[in-house]
Amino acid sequence: MNASPDSSADFAPGFSREGEAGRVHLHQLLVPLDFTASSFCAYHYAMALAECFGGELSLLHVVPPSLLPEWGYAHLARRDEQLKAAARHKLEGFVRAQGTAAGRVKHLLVRAGEPPLQIPEAAREQAIDLIVIATHGASIVPHCLLGNTAEQVVRRAHCPVWVVPGITANDDAPPALLPLRRILVATDFSAESCKALRYGIALAREFGATLHLVHVVPTVLPADVSHLTTILQEGAMKESAARDLARMRAEKVPADLPVVTKVLCGNPFFEIDKEALRICAGLIVVSTHGHTGLRYLLLGCTAQHVVQHASVPVLVVREAGPEFVPLAEHGKENSL
Repeated sequence: MNASPDSSADFAPGFSREGEAGRVHLHQLLVPLDFTASSFCAYHYAMALAECFGGELSLLHVVPPSLLPEWGYAHLARRDEQLKAAARHKLEGFVRAQGTAAGRVKHLLVRAGEPPLQIPEAAREQAIDLIVIATHGASIVPHCLLGNTAEQVVRRAHCPVWVVPGITANDDAPPALLPLRRILVATDFSAESCKALRYGIALAREFGATLHLVHVVPTVLPADVSHLTTILQEGAMKESAARDLARMRAEKVPADLPVVTKVLCGNPFFEIDKEALRICAGLIVVSTHGHTGLRYLLLGCTAQHVVQHASVPVLVVREAGPEFVPLAEHGKENSL
């Protein structure tokens, strides 16, 4: 049964829906915790998702490599075991403090190594459907949940990754979970970006949200191109993109789903984030490994900046791998 606009669209902790979760089959979620305010924010966001779709959480803490040379190689194994034991004890205490909601926490995982490597590996071993991770952490351990870790997890993970903007210890209060009343899907018209559209459609149905389908025409052109030529090329690309968006809407999006299409020009990462803020989007959905002119912009630099700096949560779906929105579940979307 799809979520009603008046209940699950608020996407708040405590909302629970029993029975069939529609097209979204979200059973196993992994949340990396470094015990910072940012990672706790990711935990509460993941818990809201788990309650909504009847899923279970696995919490993971990664003990990073020693930064203290005086330990010496002979003591590294003992040091790791001590830190892992302390981390497990801290995880257990955190779960106990969560009350009845902690019943959805099924596994407590502690690993040692580089977080960007250990998080995707743990997700594979646990057959995780979705990783929920925060960015902009304030850990005393460098790169534990800082920007580049979230970015590297997005690159290495076998499954979709839901990146939540983090907070710091200096914030007065953690931000409220954003409602999913509007979902922005960034597309470059590649086959892979059609997968992002499929996820956007499924989530929009679940939450009674409006789908905003956006394409960004990059304005970075060769230096030897004249100003007039630049204007003409930009205009032609905008017209072509508008036609492609209209065709995508007609062919890929169910007729009963509210959808808005828009062509933007400029820096893709900046324009995507600006548009998400303008429409008060609750989620940005992007895909990896596009094969058009925006391949680099949507996979490399732009994806990095969207993940690290977006003001709203970002769902990054994979080119291949486990999916919590199976293709076979769709009618009109089967053509994606």
